[in-house]
Amino acid sequence: MTDTEKIVTKTKEYILNLYSDGYSTHQNMVNGLKNGIDYFVGRKNGFDTIKDEILTTCLSEFNERTKVFDKVGHLKMVNRIKNDFIKFVTELNVNELSSVLPISFERRLKDEESKSLEKLLKDNFDFGSWKDENYYWEPLSKTQNKIQTIHFEDDLFKPEDVQKIVSILKLISGDRIYLLSEENINYEVETSTFDIDWIESAYCDFKTSWLIYISHEGTITFAGEELVTRIGNELTEIIKHKNPWN
Repeated sequence: MTDTEKIVTKTKEYILNLYSDGYSTHQNMVNGLKNGIDYFVGRKNGFDTIKDEILTTCLSEFNERTKVFDKVGHLKMVNRIKNDFIKFVTELNVNELSSVLPISFERRLKDEESKSLEKLLKDNFDFGSWKDENYYWEPLSKTQNKIQTIHFEDDLFKPEDVQKIVSILKLISGDRIYLLSEENINYEVETSTFDIDWIESAYCDFKTSWLIYISHEGTITFAGEELVTRIGNELTEIIKHKNPWN
């Protein structure tokens, strides 16, 4: 792990701990910091400027996230989170970070990466984005998609079934995939972190040869010939309940 990676990892670790220690409003604020640090995940170089870059980016995202708060108590909380974060990052000393444990990989895509990915998904699957209010994909909304799909009610899937899906995704796409969220913030994530608990989200591979759409209406849709075939072969009980509304 490079010195830059150590700084990024310790900063994200601080933010994740801060998030887990708070209640919903506090967590909402802290998500602004997380939205910033996730841009730096995977960054290996640029040690001389990394702390300044982290502060600039994270505080910009934090300010955008917290600008809606105007009550005295909330403003005090905003200032406390902000000042504590600045102090933490400023005082980080790489010489004191001899052993830094890696955390789960989750890199926020840059705007140009997201636009390119979203265009490919639109071209390949007629999959839009949550920039459109109340956006839905198959089977909740009819699209021009021509790629093979199957869909299910998500309460069919037990933890062991989700792990079978993870194994399939690793087999056909390796250790990293993309995650698209309804907040229009997209990520490169570890395949092992795939889950169906996300509300309104989608996963795909780097080649956009397959797509998994998870809706807040309790549906999950799989698209792409190889993925659909392997789901049918591996999830032999669940496949009996495919396409319940056709």
